[in-house]
Amino acid sequence: MLRKTILIVSLFFVYTAGTGQTIKSQATFRMLKTATSLMEAQQFDAAEEFFKKGLEKSKANYDTYCQAFAHEGLGNLYSKTERTELAITNYKSAVRIYRTLGLTVIADVVESLLKSAQGIGDMYAGIEIGAKGIKLSVIEVKLSKDREYDYTLISDTSINTDAAALSYQSEKESQDAITVLWNILSSRYKIPNNKVHIVISSGLKQELDKYNKVDYFAHIIRPANLDPAIKITYITPEQESQLSLLGIVPQKRRFTATQLDVGSGNTKGGYYNENKTFIPVTFPLGTKSFQRLIESKTEGGLDNYVKTAEDIWRDSLKRIVMNEFFIKRDVRNRDIMYISGGVVWAIVSLMHPESANYNYTEITSADISEFRKLLYTDYENLLKPDLSFMADPAQVKVSQKNIVRVLNTYDKKALLAGTIWLDELIKEVNTANPSKKFIYAKYAYVGWISGYIIKKVTQQYTGLVN
Repeated sequence: MLRKTILIVSLFFVYTAGTGQTIKSQATFRMLKTATSLMEAQQFDAAEEFFKKGLEKSKANYDTYCQAFAHEGLGNLYSKTERTELAITNYKSAVRIYRTLGLTVIADVVESLLKSAQGIGDMYAGIEIGAKGIKLSVIEVKLSKDREYDYTLISDTSINTDAAALSYQSEKESQDAITVLWNILSSRYKIPNNKVHIVISSGLKQELDKYNKVDYFAHIIRPANLDPAIKITYITPEQESQLSLLGIVPQKRRFTATQLDVGSGNTKGGYYNENKTFIPVTFPLGTKSFQRLIESKTEGGLDNYVKTAEDIWRDSLKRIVMNEFFIKRDVRNRDIMYISGGVVWAIVSLMHPESANYNYTEITSADISEFRKLLYTDYENLLKPDLSFMADPAQVKVSQKNIVRVLNTYDKKALLAGTIWLDELIKEVNTANPSKKFIYAKYAYVGWISGYIIKKVTQQYTGLVN
């Protein structure tokens, strides 16, 4: 199972309310605020004394708001010091009192802290409608005691479609696939509608935008039995890039690494600059769209296909890529890049078959170039990697199953198109820092949808201030 840590942007104590609640004793409230400051300064024993004394005084004064505030503070204190049962008891008291006072937002926030102490998460689901397939991801989101969000991938299911073909058949296939995934979601998981997100990927949106068909497509593929409260939305390449980084790159490398995803309809990635502003890197070309471009310009055999691909790169695409990387220089300069996408998955699966058993696998630019060469010169053997070095039969089985999935997903021309595009991109990335480390994230295919859900979670309390 995948576990990934996403940092909460901020977590705060709410100590005023717009509902007219009054604090009966400012002295008691100051005592509780002192306790809060002591706790943040790691003065836990002193903080506990102040919280308990404040709770005692608030009870004597029948000050219910300060009672709730004291219980919340003690819950936080006991959570920090790993006294779980005491934390749970105090959080429950705080939630009960806050709800009695009608302070719904504060009660909901403290309830999330209670669930954190109990080890209980919330289930979310995302259905991604891509240019080459539709994927269902079910994740459990938990708030850790370090006030970070962890997510666990509970289930993922995908159905191959060709939505980017923009035909009646592809529309019907897409609707049928979403219906199947929605039925799976409805029958197996009890997830509230407000925690189900259906999103058209940026690559597919680009194709739909060419014909001004985004809204039409979202309407025509909507299953008849889909709850009306669930909207089918879309995402831009820039948004998808940032969310992918959020869902893929470990927190400790969030602001130092770069990320690049080669999708079927586009290629996107980016990084955070020194001001922690996200800088997107996007190209309106991916594995499938590059293949279509090649096929539109050649009718010959494999030799002509490869030559056409290389000519397109040399005559037009190279300059576009060089200009983008010149403007956004940290793509080249930084030491670590996380790469993902279907073609990367195929390369890693066949060149490093053991990777199916690990969340992250380091690959080199030489691996990609070698794969490109073998596709052309030794295709049949490339599809049958040696697994004899793997001692664990269970791991061998996982790797074999993964390889079969690759072969069922891509034919030779699709692999060639994707690999030529990726290989040339990586060569350009490597011009300034040849020692750059490239890391493939196994679960990157649910990265941006997980990032999308996490962002929804972290923003659930914004916009509520009157």
